[in-house]
Amino acid sequence: MRQSSVILSGDLTEFFRTEVLSARDELGMQLDEIIEFYVVRLLCDYSRPDTPPPNGKEPLALMYKRALEAPLGERVQILKNLGDAALYVSGFFVEFIERGLVDLDYYIAMGGNAYGNLSELIGGQKNGETFGELYRKLAGKFTELVDLLNEVASKGAKADALSNQDLLKMYDRWTRTGNHRIQKKLVESGLFPVGRKPKDFDS
Repeated sequence: MRQSSVILSGDLTEFFRTEVLSARDELGMQLDEIIEFYVVRLLCDYSRPDTPPPNGKEPLALMYKRALEAPLGERVQILKNLGDAALYVSGFFVEFIERGLVDLDYYIAMGGNAYGNLSELIGGQKNGETFGELYRKLAGKFTELVDLLNEVASKGAKADALSNQDLLKMYDRWTRTGNHRIQKKLVESGLFPVGRKPKDFDS
């Protein structure tokens, strides 16, 4: 994330809204206003100095297990934290994920399923239809939202000339993730990747 730009912005909400909308337009995405608001608030929350690292050192699978064993109210909060952490980490720390034991698809699957389960839990509660629909949309667009945050994270970085090794690494990442931003860079470099389709999660 471009920390210097964040520091210079007097209003984090407006700063991130501008970044999100710019990334949306760059990717040609359709983004409902309620999802836009959620993503902007997520970025604002994680940018605060007192915000702990997403999910700390707890693996997402253990968070999910803990959610299933928790009382309803606590389960809702854990699933929200799980979905938010998976989205934020997969959006801003792709290289960190790729050095780990699990790949990006794992984060997308865990986050998408967390939001999907949250949609069912909240949607079944009294007056919960609006939030249930929000989390259903977040689950269905999870892969696109990861691409959106990838674009936000990379905006402003100067493009360096890519070596053949860099291109191979990017192509390998694209075949595993279906990342639209990476696909665009490959095309700009003269490669036209075809074949892999990114996952989506419909509840």
